[in-house]
Amino acid sequence: MFLPRLQFPAVLLLAGTLCFTTACGSKEADPTPTLYERMGGLKGVEGFVDVLMANVAAETEVKNSQMLRTHTPLLTDPDKPARLARLRNNFINQMGEATGGPLKYTGLTMLSAHKGMMITETEWAVWRQAADASMAANKLGDKEKAELAAILDDMKAATVGH
Repeated sequence: MFLPRLQFPAVLLLAGTLCFTTACGSKEADPTPTLYERMGGLKGVEGFVDVLMANVAAETEVKNSQMLRTHTPLLTDPDKPARLARLRNNFINQMGEATGGPLKYTGLTMLSAHKGMMITETEWAVWRQAADASMAANKLGDKEKAELAAILDDMKAATVGH
């Protein structure tokens, strides 16, 4: 049997190619970054949540506020700072998980969290405007805005009217 004589560099190249294309190679990473990564990771999610919360707080202070009714229990709570911190952290974890990041949301379901609030379509629309303004303030790209909006809009059915 005739075996061709391979040069050492050719053997190394062949062995390396086989190693990276077979089981001895590591798991291939998905080349598409997650929304979490494209938003800037934890800092990006925190920025989105912080601006959204500030937008909602500002809206509750305007004359004829659309969201004051549903936010009054939170705003008048004697433990307001701790409650706001829990809300912020839960929302960061929820958005971090929903956007493909490593965070884990362990809070209530949207239905449980909003049960009894009877959030109206108008209140939802004003909240979504606040979310859109937060996306713009955080300079999210059009693709990222659309993906994040879809995540938020998926929560509407469990939030409005309960």
